[in-house]
Amino acid sequence: MADKTNFLIFNISGSTAVKLLDQADYHNVANSISIANIHTTDIAAVDLYLKKISDSTDDYIMKNVKIPFGVTLMLEGDECDFPLDEYKLYIKLAGGSSTVDVIIR
Repeated sequence: MADKTNFLIFNISGSTAVKLLDQADYHNVANSISIANIHTTDIAAVDLYLKKISDSTDDYIMKNVKIPFGVTLMLEGDECDFPLDEYKLYIKLAGGSSTVDVIIR
């Protein structure tokens, strides 16, 4: 992860869930989230979800969304508006060989 003050960059690969934002990143409010499939051949199946801090409940923004190679999915506005004092933002890829770049602005 790189923090460029006004945006965060993540290079995600494999099938392990990765935390993108939490209370420590509260100053970095998400105005947009882009997810680009950069794998050379695979379709990336992506879960993007909020994990409630109080009880670890998962609330999905998107579940098993398939992003073809070379395609970028953009979320903006209300799609990115969630309280970081109550939730953590996670991403998980279904395929072990999948690779995506995530930029949060």
